[in-house]
Amino acid sequence: MPGARSPACSATCHTSTRCGPTAAGANRRAGRSSLARDGRHATRGDYAYLYLCIPAGTGRLTATTSGGTGDADLYYSSTGWATTGSYTAKATGSGNAHTLTVDHPAAGAHCISLYGVRDFGQVSIATSY
Repeated sequence: MPGARSPACSATCHTSTRCGPTAAGANRRAGRSSLARDGRHATRGDYAYLYLCIPAGTGRLTATTSGGTGDADLYYSSTGWATTGSYTAKATGSGNAHTLTVDHPAAGAHCISLYGVRDFGQVSIATSY
């Protein structure tokens, strides 16, 4: 899904498949310092993906999940789609209340996923940097 171009985000975020092909339901947001999405859902063993562009000089990226039903774990990657087998950081445990923090993320595309430990629905995710 095309995102608005922003001088604060490198062109790589707009043209690269660094996070893999655009998956159905994936969200890319360029040039914003936060992202909030409600109603994320996936079945057990599947993912809900999001990606965003981080500008150079960012000190910290925080991603937080909350609410909903079921059990989703939070994964982050700076190099591709975040999965249970390939991630830079993760926040796991029972339920949907998870927070992960990445200090000094590199500029460019960053990928976040919610993994269905069990079917989950109506989960909210918020990021800030």
